[in-house]
Amino acid sequence: MNEVFKSAVPTAALIWLATALAASLAGGVSGLPEVAAAAIFAGAALPAVSTIIVALKGKRWPVGRKVALAVLPWIALSVIAVSLTGGIASPALLTAGLAPLFALAFGWRTRALEAAFFSLVALAASIAAAAFLETSIMDPAIGPPSGLLAIGALATGAVLLAASLKSPVSRGARNRRGTDARVNASARAEARPNPGPVMIVDVAGDGRVRMVSGELAVSLAPQHKQPFTDAFPEEHEDCLRDALSADGTALTLDIGETPLELIFDPHAAGTRVFITEASQEDSPQTEAAETIASDAERRAQAAEVALEERTAFFASLGHELKTPLNAILGFSDLMRNELRGELPQAYKEYVQLIHESGQDLLLTVEDILDYAKAEAGSTRLELEPVDLVASSESVIAQLSGFAERAGVNIRQRATGEVWATGDARAVRQIWQNLLSNAIKYSSPGSTVSIDARSGTSTVALSVRDTGTGMTASDLELVARPFQQGSNARGRAGTGLGLAVVKSFADLMTGKVIIDTAPGEGTRVRVILPKAVEEDTADPESKADEAVG
Repeated sequence: MNEVFKSAVPTAALIWLATALAASLAGGVSGLPEVAAAAIFAGAALPAVSTIIVALKGKRWPVGRKVALAVLPWIALSVIAVSLTGGIASPALLTAGLAPLFALAFGWRTRALEAAFFSLVALAASIAAAAFLETSIMDPAIGPPSGLLAIGALATGAVLLAASLKSPVSRGARNRRGTDARVNASARAEARPNPGPVMIVDVAGDGRVRMVSGELAVSLAPQHKQPFTDAFPEEHEDCLRDALSADGTALTLDIGETPLELIFDPHAAGTRVFITEASQEDSPQTEAAETIASDAERRAQAAEVALEERTAFFASLGHELKTPLNAILGFSDLMRNELRGELPQAYKEYVQLIHESGQDLLLTVEDILDYAKAEAGSTRLELEPVDLVASSESVIAQLSGFAERAGVNIRQRATGEVWATGDARAVRQIWQNLLSNAIKYSSPGSTVSIDARSGTSTVALSVRDTGTGMTASDLELVARPFQQGSNARGRAGTGLGLAVVKSFADLMTGKVIIDTAPGEGTRVRVILPKAVEEDTADPESKADEAVG
């Protein structure tokens, strides 16, 4: 919600609550039955109460739920009030403007237009209904309450209108998805060729930063895959979150001594935010942001199409590669186990090499596919309790031949069970990438240690090697996809291992910590949420507890 409206909505709702109470008392004094007077208060107060709840507690609710609670009750109120107080001649007609005004106050401009339309339709129906009501219902005693409701509607609407005049939304924020706004912005920007700096931030649907382009004179640095709101002072968090969930809006925020103007442009996968240093209305910076918004949306649409095509290509590629790879692995397994007869010793070694090379290639294919899915936002994980120790044992068995050929020993330090909340396949992929990297960068005769530990609310899996280690610049490099550090020295690899590990850790609400130094080896830790104990109990123990 806009900063200006943050206090206006509860204030307007409280004014209406006072109006509802006054109308109820006036009805009682003018001769209405006590039940009717109480019904006036209950019916009139309900929309205000639900609106206050949404304003104070509904920050993270879906927009549809907030609209149902903060807009629809006002439409219902106006229909009932007009129907029962004289139809087209009723002073309560003024209540019809409250629904769109409150929708606008929450930043739902599209919903405000819809509310205005449906209010008019509902009013037409209520006016027609009022014509058929008996005159006894139109008791003269209803006049004072309806008059007070009209006065309350004027006062409530005045508060919301005054706030809208001060709001940056009404001072030039346009829905960037409107074609006319883009054309006008482009024409004005062409007349002013020297715009100030503009930052464009693409925010995913979960509120995390997907891409940052450009920079500002002020110190503002949204971080990739971190919450967008973390880049701003804490007092702006609520209004930024509301703006990201709105249909398209603009904000002006004070960041130090420099006000910033933020324009929010929703799209299918999230929201693009255009940030400029705020100045006078229709400044070159604002016009430039509007122009860039138009151009960026066209580029983004083209990029989204390209991304979908790339994802489809990788999915097809993965199927085409994994099918023959699985056949190679399956038949090499049959040959290793000598199910069709004993093999000569030399052929046994060849079959083992075929099997291990196939596994390496399969891991590479899966890394590429997983990273492509993560970038496209299409990764789907099934979170469940996962035993990190059992998962690591399976990976050790798989990579033991690779370690033996490299002359590297694998030491398992973990004992017992260590349960994390995660996706079993993702955890296994993390172990595979970390362990294969550690073996790859270790010298013959050295030892790679793997471990899993449990804490109070988190668990950690770790892989440590005594290889060449990495410098600070190497750390920055290996965090990027398809990049290898200076210690690679021609070693084969796609440069995706750590990128995939970090991607999976992020998806499971975990984090990756790397401790390394040149000549001292590397330890990579992945911190994950700890599984709830009752979820890790075996079925027999659960049954015993239930019987006991």
